Amino acid sequence: MRFATINGLRGYLALFVMLHHACMWFVLVQTGKWDVPRPNLYGPLGQASVLMFFMITSFLFYDKLLNARERRFDWKAFFIGRFFRIAPLYYVVLIFVFLTVVYLSDWRVVDSLQAIFVAVAKWLLFTIPNAAPLNGHTDSWIIMAGVTWSLRYEWCFYLALPLISLAVGQRPGWLLLLLSVAALIIGWRIGLNIRFAAVFVGGILAAYLVRDPRFTRFCEKKIASVLVLLCFAAALQFDNLLQIAPCIALIAAFCVIAGGADMFGLFSLPTSHRLGELAYGIYLIHGIVLFVAINFVVGKDVAADMSVSIYWMFIAILALVTLALSGMAYHYIEKPGIALGKRLRKRST
Repeated sequence: MRFATINGLRGYLALFVMLHHACMWFVLVQTGKWDVPRPNLYGPLGQASVLMFFMITSFLFYDKLLNARERRFDWKAFFIGRFFRIAPLYYVVLIFVFLTVVYLSDWRVVDSLQAIFVAVAKWLLFTIPNAAPLNGHTDSWIIMAGVTWSLRYEWCFYLALPLISLAVGQRPGWLLLLLSVAALIIGWRIGLNIRFAAVFVGGILAAYLVRDPRFTRFCEKKIASVLVLLCFAAALQFDNLLQIAPCIALIAAFCVIAGGADMFGLFSLPTSHRLGELAYGIYLIHGIVLFVAINFVVGKDVAADMSVSIYWMFIAILALVTLALSGMAYHYIEKPGIALGKRLRKRST
């Protein structure tokens, strides 16, 4: 499998994001604030995971551009494939979000129909420009633990890719280039943080480095896995990983993993690859599992009275539930969506 270490990394990143949000839920039921516990260890862990996901995105798709330097890149097939990879599970999860809001509203229409329509439209557009309150519930974003914010950056990168492709000699049509420019302008207007661009550039850097046999030979050595651990340890000392030093450390760690560092065999395990397949489902579903379990199964008061050890046992059970749901989602929603996207891509060529 090409870039097997990347696939092995994905699942752990998704689980780290769940761990991050489980900690924030513990603080929420204790204090009423959506925040990470102090001292702040879990905040950087969650940040690092999402930043790594962004690097994976830019690495994989810039690599495709590099591979297509001798031919014309099929942009129509690319966007069809991306939509049918991301949208099917996202929209199924949204159904549960909408039903949860309806239940919390006692099956009543609280907000104006116009406001509800606009809010639903924003959610259907991957919360661009924001996750608008649904039916007057200002904290409806918390049902998914707020993970939809990252999809804005993902789509901004996808839409900017035709412009980026000029760097490898591609010649997209003017319409695609205008779309790229428009996406960047819209991203700036809705307040996307320009610092995330450095993270995507990190993935692009990795796409070049893995083409150097000297680099990949180094990455296959055990010392490379040690270097990855040291880079992670250095980055997690910072509260804001978008600062220069932690960002460089994370990019360095990612480049070495992309080059073949398997963390002493961990990322090469079949279990790791299976987790990698479920990563998107874990990322989207875990927020709903946490929300439903804490609010409706045990109740916030009971969760607030749990000791730290009991709470982590509770979260371990919810992690298993999330994995089971993610497995079903992958087989019955994601795979059929991917297959449909492939069929439509063939018809478009």
